[in-house]
Amino acid sequence: MTVIDRRLFVFGLCGMGLTWTSVGRINSACAATKISPDERSVLIVVDVQNCFLPGGSLAVKDGEQVVPIVNRIARAFANVVMTQDWHTPGHISFASTHPGRKPFETINLAYGDQVLWPDHCVQGTSSADISKDISISHAQLIVRKGYNKDMDSYSALQSPGVGRDRPRGPAADRADCPPNDTPSTRSGPR
Repeated sequence: MTVIDRRLFVFGLCGMGLTWTSVGRINSACAATKISPDERSVLIVVDVQNCFLPGGSLAVKDGEQVVPIVNRIARAFANVVMTQDWHTPGHISFASTHPGRKPFETINLAYGDQVLWPDHCVQGTSSADISKDISISHAQLIVRKGYNKDMDSYSALQSPGVGRDRPRGPAADRADCPPNDTPSTRSGPR
């Protein structure tokens, strides 16, 4: 199995230069940039789900335009990871969970300020499905986020409320892994 340092694939994503402009169009100058991924490069495809595409409850204007670009770029990568928003019914981030509240209002919760969203990407519904037009059969992993009913999560790489100086995910469970000593930064086995 190939081990990939998360900083390398995040850095690789930044180097791709694929950006979404404030008018909702893909920045073609950046999208045309030639990329040359190697065997350690990872493409992360973030939340290309029905809910965020035209007709969805939280649709991004012209969001479907990213799909053929993602498909084309993904062919150049041996390693592809996809993320999927995956909320429970009655999720704490849904306005419908808070009587008298409307989508896009902000409330304060135990973990900080929370924007209230329309119900979206509910587990097991077609709105939570990855777009049928995504054609990346070699994607190795789908990372689901936002599945904790009582906490929203925008990142597939970091949990809310967890400091950057502490290990996250499986590393957080290791007793022999002190802060700033995650498995990807250690030299040699332990």
